[in-house]
Amino acid sequence: MAPSAIKDLRNMRRYIAESSPHYAREFLDDLTAKIAWIAEVDFTGSPRDHIAEGLRGLPYRNRCSYYRSYHDGIEILRAKHGAEDIKSQDFEL
Repeated sequence: MAPSAIKDLRNMRRYIAESSPHYAREFLDDLTAKIAWIAEVDFTGSPRDHIAEGLRGLPYRNRCSYYRSYHDGIEILRAKHGAEDIKSQDFEL
């Protein structure tokens, strides 16, 4: 998982925890389980080439996990809220 994705998840947890620390833990556990599932089954997701070449996305619970799939696995690049304006600059590493 890219450092930017880890930062995204931490920011989500902090934001949700302002209202409910319990729900923040539950939500992030669920979201990270979905991310693990993407890696396990090498889920193809939806192409997001209009944002960045080879980028894929999986919307889940008003969030979207953005990743690239390689022959030996996947790399989660970002985990963003579905309402955020996503630009190609968000994926420059």
